[in-house]
Amino acid sequence: MLPRAIRDIRDGLLGLAYPEWCRICNSAVESCDDGITCAQCWDNPNVTKLLRESLCSKCGAPLSRSALSSRTAIDDPFTHLCGTCSLFPFTSARAAGVYSGALEASVLFLKTTPHICTRLRAIICKTLSDHREALEGEVVMPVPLHYLRERQRGFNQAAIIARLISREFSLRLDERSVVRAKPTERHRAGMDAADRMQSVERAFAVVRPRLIEGVSILLVDDVYTSGSTISAATKTLLDAGARRVTVLTIARAGYR
Repeated sequence: MLPRAIRDIRDGLLGLAYPEWCRICNSAVESCDDGITCAQCWDNPNVTKLLRESLCSKCGAPLSRSALSSRTAIDDPFTHLCGTCSLFPFTSARAAGVYSGALEASVLFLKTTPHICTRLRAIICKTLSDHREALEGEVVMPVPLHYLRERQRGFNQAAIIARLISREFSLRLDERSVVRAKPTERHRAGMDAADRMQSVERAFAVVRPRLIEGVSILLVDDVYTSGSTISAATKTLLDAGARRVTVLTIARAGYR
């Protein structure tokens, strides 16, 4: 990381030559480290909501106080489940925060520009560090795009995240063992869980099973929406011999 004085000079010069305006509040972005949103929007928990506690122990969904207080005495006091993810094949999933604010703006930016700003890199790494036990993995693997969509976009945004994690946590990176075998329709608002599951059925295929057999895999993507895409990819990996699959995403949709 650059020394503070050098960062200040860099940010000042870049701000004069190429001013960036916050994609949320339209105020000036004063540091390159914050990407395309200002520090105030990053730091305001009412705008950018990070997920740090009171989470479903399996899928990482934020749990309400009423959901936590309704647990019966026979429940394990250290285990809290949301009740909607029991059939999902992955072992556990976590997201850095809710799909809103600076996280939402950064994810949308990542879909067009293969860059993760310093602020978001730190948040991703802290999320994995904080949940290292739940997100066990020997290999980090991005959820693949269909080759036609990747060719159109020019890159796979999940692969950008996976490379960061591989580098920072010294995990083996595997971008080739699983592919998206068929193009899938983008999930639209209003699609129910069954529609979403059907749209990704048999969407993935393992082409290098020897590299994943018996291996614990950390699967990464930009957004966890309904769990259907992650579950379809997980099932394909488990059917091909992976030992277990855990999931990390930047954001989790469906909460505000």
